Amino acid sequence: MPIDLLAAAVYNFTLEPRQPFPLVRGWNRLEGRPRSEDFNRGLRAEVRDPLWFLTRQWQYGEFEGEDAGSPIDARIAYRTEKVDQYATGDRNEPYDTATPLEVRVEREAVPFDLTLHMQAARIFERLLTDRNLGARLAYHANLFMLDYDNGVTGESTDEARHHFDAGRGFLFDAAQLIAAVRDGSYTTRISIFPGLTTSEAQLLLRAAQALVAWFDRTYSQPSTGTEAWRQERLDYQFALSTQAGTLLEANDYRGGDLDWDAFSVATAASGDTTSPTSTTLSFLPTPIRFSAMPASRYWQMEDGQIDFGRLDVNANDLAPLLLTEFMLLFSDDWGVVPLELPIGTLTRIEGVLTTDVFGDHTLIKAADSAGTDWQRWSMFRLSGDGSSEMGLLLAPSLTASQASPPLEEVHFLRDEMANMVWAVEHRLASKLGEPFNPEVGQILPPAPTAEDKPRYRLGELVPENWRPFVPAHVPGSNRAIRLQRARLPGQPPEPLGRILAGTPPLFIAEEEIPRSGRIVRRNFQRARWIDGGTFLWIGRESLIGRGEGSSGLAFDNVDA
Repeated sequence: MPIDLLAAAVYNFTLEPRQPFPLVRGWNRLEGRPRSEDFNRGLRAEVRDPLWFLTRQWQYGEFEGEDAGSPIDARIAYRTEKVDQYATGDRNEPYDTATPLEVRVEREAVPFDLTLHMQAARIFERLLTDRNLGARLAYHANLFMLDYDNGVTGESTDEARHHFDAGRGFLFDAAQLIAAVRDGSYTTRISIFPGLTTSEAQLLLRAAQALVAWFDRTYSQPSTGTEAWRQERLDYQFALSTQAGTLLEANDYRGGDLDWDAFSVATAASGDTTSPTSTTLSFLPTPIRFSAMPASRYWQMEDGQIDFGRLDVNANDLAPLLLTEFMLLFSDDWGVVPLELPIGTLTRIEGVLTTDVFGDHTLIKAADSAGTDWQRWSMFRLSGDGSSEMGLLLAPSLTASQASPPLEEVHFLRDEMANMVWAVEHRLASKLGEPFNPEVGQILPPAPTAEDKPRYRLGELVPENWRPFVPAHVPGSNRAIRLQRARLPGQPPEPLGRILAGTPPLFIAEEEIPRSGRIVRRNFQRARWIDGGTFLWIGRESLIGRGEGSSGLAFDNVDA
């Protein structure tokens, strides 16, 4: 058989026959066949056919010259802008990376529930005992007397009442004591203690100051100023600005993970700005690799962690398809250049200059630096950033945090039968600081029986924790509406929890409550920061709900 037909038969090449006779194709496996008990030579997989190598290279297009060389040097020019201002509403405050951004945005006043009062009493007793003043704890319980109804935050429960009665002898109002130390009236108020000497007064003051330091160190409290939580949108709104005057706005942060994608670039901030200086660094580029990536060489053994023949993807699974195409076809065309940046900075890459093995220099700019705005797309580009240089925001945010069970949880539901939106306080914090369901224990009128006479009811009763939101016109518009907090007859004037609290009238934008509803939670969160310090704060999270609900509200009913 001619050599060209032999190659076509073995390697499945399609050639036009010179004469009209049938062409038979076949495949043979090229493998070692050891004839002895020693497999060393057989495992070498020796190939002695140069034509096999040549045709294999031709099949993969390796004979096509690309005039390309491997990069051996990369130089990066970039500018870094440090985030130094934090703004909520019309108030600007200095910001540094000593506090995580989530803590700065979400934290709110910690409620002085019974658990916090007991914790403060235990810490203060230890501080007094270390100074041989343990007997003075009872005097503080009488001076800063704790009122169960007004001094303990939360809803009353039997368990909380039992704990309060058991600790009457040593519990004091920790909020009053801390406030007295802060305003300087503590020394004057303890002067009524019998037999108090000057040295004891100084020791008591130091113990009280240590208690305040413990409280500030344990719980992250908000600073004075406007809160970032927007009640009408059920989200957080804040902004950051850099030294160069770039304004970064976060207008729809709903709690949870906070990263660069929550920000957008707005109009440059006014005031004194500092132009960042350009920095140039040189690196040795390396090919990009990740776990289970196929080997770039043909004759290299792979670990087989991924079976590429069983990729379960559909036509609309764009991300898996792009990743598969990248690692199978174009992995050798990409390199990694390490660049360490400080957190809390906005870095703009001016360009990358590479040098290959042939000595050629290539200037690389951002892929979306050319073309019209609607054609631009970039992985980490912020919305509203019209700069021709690539911008990377390394937000001072947490990578992980621990969250407690919700202290408070409100379900916003759409009730189509009543044509109303309800805010159901599904979870509330008790005076002991533990969540409970307020509907448990509520007594509604019993359903009528067959022996009862017909009765007319003006309206059905709804549990106290179901707060209605009625539509109201937006000022200046006859069509747009918003939701206003209301109450049914017999309900308390104010909501039971903090999420719905606020000075009336309280409004929520109508589009913020979709048909699936919305869930808002308050809970404790704890995280460790880059310096090893820990932060404990109370934050909120706004989530999509689980569907519509029915309150059972109806009017003009007659029970037959």
